[in-house]
Amino acid sequence: MKKLIFILLKYGMRCIYFFMKLFTPVSDSAVFLSRQSDTPSENFLLLRDELKRVSPSTNCEFFCRLGLKSEMGLSYVLLMLRQMKALAGAKLCITESYCIPISILHHKEQLRIVQIWHSMVAVKKFGWQTVGMPEGTSADIARVMEMHKGYDFVAVGSEYMRPFFAEAMNTPIQKILPLGTPVADRLLESTGQYDELRQRFYETYPQTQGKKIAVWLPTMRRDYPIDCQGMIDGFDCEKYALTVKLHPLDRHTVIKGKSAIVDKKFTTEQAIILADAVISDYSGAAAEAALLDKPVYFFVPDTERYSEQCGINVDPLEVFPGVSFAHPDELVTAVLEEKATAADTAHVKELLCGGCDGHSAEKIIRMALSRDTE
Repeated sequence: MKKLIFILLKYGMRCIYFFMKLFTPVSDSAVFLSRQSDTPSENFLLLRDELKRVSPSTNCEFFCRLGLKSEMGLSYVLLMLRQMKALAGAKLCITESYCIPISILHHKEQLRIVQIWHSMVAVKKFGWQTVGMPEGTSADIARVMEMHKGYDFVAVGSEYMRPFFAEAMNTPIQKILPLGTPVADRLLESTGQYDELRQRFYETYPQTQGKKIAVWLPTMRRDYPIDCQGMIDGFDCEKYALTVKLHPLDRHTVIKGKSAIVDKKFTTEQAIILADAVISDYSGAAAEAALLDKPVYFFVPDTERYSEQCGINVDPLEVFPGVSFAHPDELVTAVLEEKATAADTAHVKELLCGGCDGHSAEKIIRMALSRDTE
């Protein structure tokens, strides 16, 4: 029944879009579509600014609405109709997520569609890689809705990431380009904030005065808590203060004891900037930290279970063995003894964000306004 509903939706939208295209002339406009949040992301705003710099006459229109798999009510259908009208008259579309109108409709030849994704890396699997898995889409729905079809090119963080995105989006690898992301441009300009953020952190958490700061940024586990108490207890020391920023949707992990600060006063980006060491797992935060040349460690006590639920493209224990640990004692020792070398950090940086050179927004817009990938 669900499959039939999606089939009817798809062909109904195609019929409506056919007439929209007939009566809507192409104008100098760019459409930004996202299901990641209700407001334009920083990536969108930076690309908007770059587009206006090189093409001031271009009108930019945003259609951003947090869209969960369970949310396909009338309001979302009405939003898609507005998106379709905008697409019918646009010369450029930029998206950072899977958006239904992009993939299932037949667009005008003049429309250029660019996928920047909402993360520069794909450490964990997504899209077509997770079809049929517990956290993935059903195979029938993915095929009916032609998931991730129609991109002219996809911007990713590094050469190493290209095959993973190609598989996840079922897109030819020639269209997966290591251009980096606009947010990376701004991150590379943010290092001057270190002293100010560090002082604010010490003032906010006086108990950390005189200590180095390790920031733990785990990704979400949907159905179970992260086994982390051993690691938390291990940072009960004079050398390092451990700051924890759990994923906003983590409803299971509980931090006990006083040896860790569960921070909600600094953004993830600010925490990375002020950190002396960053602990990650399958999160894109590892790329952001490596981009800033921060020592990165991977704490992955649940690789087998996480892989069964979500799937992983990059197993840190295999790809970054010198800085990856399944046991908390080994991780804590590595951080406290500062075992991550410059070569380790450079290796993480090259594999996860080697395409980020501070000019990603410029490169993406230049490519978006050309036809070089055809």
